[in-house]
Amino acid sequence: MRLMVGVFVVAFLLIAGRLTQIETFGAPTMAAYWRGEVTRTVPLQGLRGEILSRNGHLLAMSVSTDEIVADDLQIASPSTVAGELAPVLGVPAAQLVPPLSSGSGYVVVAPHVTPAVAAKVAALAAPGITVQPNSQRHYPDGTLASTVVGTVHADGSGAAGLEYQYNSLLAGHAGEQVRLVGAAGEQIPGGVVKNVPARPGTGIQLTVSRTLQYETEQALAGEIAASHAKWGSAVILDSRTGAILAMANLQAGPASKPAPVQASSNLAVTQVFEPGSVAKLATFSGALSQGLITPQTVVSVPDHLNIDGSVFHDAEVHPTENLTATQVLAQSSNIGTIKIASRLGPQSLYHYLTAFGFGSPTGLAFPGGSAGIVRPVSTWSPTAMGSMPIGQDESVSVLQLADAYNVIANGGVFVPPRLIQSWIKPDGGTAPVPAAPAHRVISTTVASQVMAMLEQVVSPAGTAPAAAIPGYTVAGKTGTAQIPYPNKSGYQPGAFMAVFAGTVPAQNPAITAVVALSHPTPIYGGSVAAPVFAQIANDALRYLQVPPTQALSTPTAFSTGPSIGVGLPSSTPGN
Repeated sequence: MRLMVGVFVVAFLLIAGRLTQIETFGAPTMAAYWRGEVTRTVPLQGLRGEILSRNGHLLAMSVSTDEIVADDLQIASPSTVAGELAPVLGVPAAQLVPPLSSGSGYVVVAPHVTPAVAAKVAALAAPGITVQPNSQRHYPDGTLASTVVGTVHADGSGAAGLEYQYNSLLAGHAGEQVRLVGAAGEQIPGGVVKNVPARPGTGIQLTVSRTLQYETEQALAGEIAASHAKWGSAVILDSRTGAILAMANLQAGPASKPAPVQASSNLAVTQVFEPGSVAKLATFSGALSQGLITPQTVVSVPDHLNIDGSVFHDAEVHPTENLTATQVLAQSSNIGTIKIASRLGPQSLYHYLTAFGFGSPTGLAFPGGSAGIVRPVSTWSPTAMGSMPIGQDESVSVLQLADAYNVIANGGVFVPPRLIQSWIKPDGGTAPVPAAPAHRVISTTVASQVMAMLEQVVSPAGTAPAAAIPGYTVAGKTGTAQIPYPNKSGYQPGAFMAVFAGTVPAQNPAITAVVALSHPTPIYGGSVAAPVFAQIANDALRYLQVPPTQALSTPTAFSTGPSIGVGLPSSTPGN
């Protein structure tokens, strides 16, 4: 009897000791276990910042939605739950069975549903099914400016363009919510035990005008279709501030749907090409700056030159002519330009090419942006002084050309381009983005001389009368350049870039713009790019309410014989 009592006492003490151990030392562990079983932590996504036009029109926004999530480890009968969800979500039940049977423990059944649908799903109280907050990116104007604004991935993170470049700012900060759930994983009404709100991201207000962007894309699309070009790009700058008012990038559509479509990237900064005669700006600016020529300097111009075995010529056969420097530029004589460049020399030519921004980043830091190519003089081939002055054997982007011509518009000062006007704080306040510092490239006097010479390009005796805008004086330059093979030396037969770059009004520039077309027919910048310039520049002048020029609306023409037009070398100009 005593033995039995002893055994009982020992057993009692052991049980009491175990209970004491659990209560004293195991309570946190048991509490944590209990919490893990009856609570669920739900991440809260910060609403992505908006992207707006210069006037506050929404170009990209995030809309709050809900997502339906399944903990399929708690779903005993996937087919039953699928049958309950299917009519609410509007999808076949058979489509829902595989994700509800994946065994992963976390499956997004529907990423974006309306509040009404979310409420119906919650009312089902289906085991393992919960509703979580989410958001969806929306572009109110469809594809307008899409190569600039960019896109997002399925998870909402930036994938391209400004969405990618400023993803860390736009994305905001995630929060979390801890909820009570039932044993089967169903939500318990009012069961939020912890809530850390998400913080929205910073928004971006662009310098781009929605109106001008649309009109520029329409004008560019029309010319791509008419000239059968492969792609086209156009940029409009506010001359005084460098603000980008429009940046359009389109390409020919597929054979089954030939209408032009948005390009795959922001070609204005990512695509570089040999610019042709628009690059003559550097040659003439340099020669004027160093006092080697004046606008009236007479140059003897044969129709061709032989440089180290390569023949460079003008577009048309002509006898040797005596042209002023202004006429050489207005008629885009390659030979006259090369002879002027010979006075300048390789080092000075290189200096002025790079001073105008060729071969350097634009400062936008746009994803995929290229600095172009201007090779050091030490690597120039024997024919480089034939090709480089006339815009072959170097590469630039459309935006770099706009920056260069904007130097002339600003009296010789380089004004860096701007795409971001201000940041939009989560509380709705704005923080203006300061402009990058400007710097002088050439003197005011030389810029004024070049401006007057560029006005003659748009005269009836120049290469771009199609760029004229009634009531305004236009200054600009055409370019028609051969397109090299992508992976070997030499140029593709019949393949050309057609370009026009200019500024208006010439007396007091308000806008600077560039239009470039790849593989057009006809090939000349004065034929296909200049008319688009005239159209989009006229749109910009009306948008900015710039009054017509009070002086002559069209520059006075001069007569010096037949127009030489745009010249091209007959053989590969260097390597």
